[in-house]
Amino acid sequence: MKLSILVCTRNRAHVITPCLDSIAAAIVNAGPADAEIVIADNGSTDGTPEIIAAWKNRTTVPVQFVIEPRPGRARGMNRALSVAHGEIFAFTDDDCRLDRNYVNDLLRHDAADTEPVVRGGRTELGDPTDQPVTIDTNPERERWSLAQNSARHRLIAGVIFGCNMVVRRTIIDRLGPFDENFGPGSVIGSGDDTEFLWRAYVAGIVLEHVPDMTVYHFHGRKTPEDVRVLFTRYTIGFGALCMKYFLKHPNLTRTAWWDIKNAAKEILTGTNRLLPNSVLPDVQWSYCKKVSVIARGATRFILARKDDGARRRWAEARHGRQTPEQLIGARAP
Repeated sequence: MKLSILVCTRNRAHVITPCLDSIAAAIVNAGPADAEIVIADNGSTDGTPEIIAAWKNRTTVPVQFVIEPRPGRARGMNRALSVAHGEIFAFTDDDCRLDRNYVNDLLRHDAADTEPVVRGGRTELGDPTDQPVTIDTNPERERWSLAQNSARHRLIAGVIFGCNMVVRRTIIDRLGPFDENFGPGSVIGSGDDTEFLWRAYVAGIVLEHVPDMTVYHFHGRKTPEDVRVLFTRYTIGFGALCMKYFLKHPNLTRTAWWDIKNAAKEILTGTNRLLPNSVLPDVQWSYCKKVSVIARGATRFILARKDDGARRRWAEARHGRQTPEQLIGARAP
């Protein structure tokens, strides 16, 4: 099978059907496409599994539906990977809808690749009344790589979103699964997609944003308080990432030092140096606040590393006790 589109869901009974409809429509629009949808339910209690089961019986697109009761989106995605048949994996979220040309776009880009690439596309607001966050409307094609020392010149965080990310199976085989210490539902709470991107970057794999491959994000955050909560969660994840990668590749963490420098200036001047340049001035945020949350994330990472089963299992596989293909079901019939 050529393509697997993977989605992890939890308690999204009200939005999962249009999400799955959009995935199926994008696959049909690219027909004949050798593709499947792989859905992992992450412990829903609102009837989501029943809705998915009924939807599966109605669609003509091949579907696999699995249950991962342990909390955490990364765990759900790793469970989906364990049964996926595709050579290309496309990841999206349950509050997103794919453009009808999405599959055509991603297959066209993949066919032109001459080296391993982790690719993301355009992410638009699905609901114009939502706050303008977790979107990427960059009209330019851009690339980041270790060979170009991209992290020395710009931030390698948020360049690709987990709701719009495409990788080849060979990259998963090489890098391993998502780090289950990161992501919604984990002890850290965010950053599973960014951690994978940083791991790929350090391994010399190209990261690319393309201005098509469009996903519409219906995230539902309406107020500045919603955004502040989101910023806090993402910054905790960034702090954990800084702790994990500080010794592996310090350039990835350099913006944290910029934040610390500006927090010191805020203390000395008694002014907020972040809000005047913010596109969301109503959000109560500052460099001092950001640095304190980064520290919280670093602490959570230290505590989370006490139980790192997914990475340990993958390390054992790399040493021959079990093949990566066995772990993620690479050639499962």
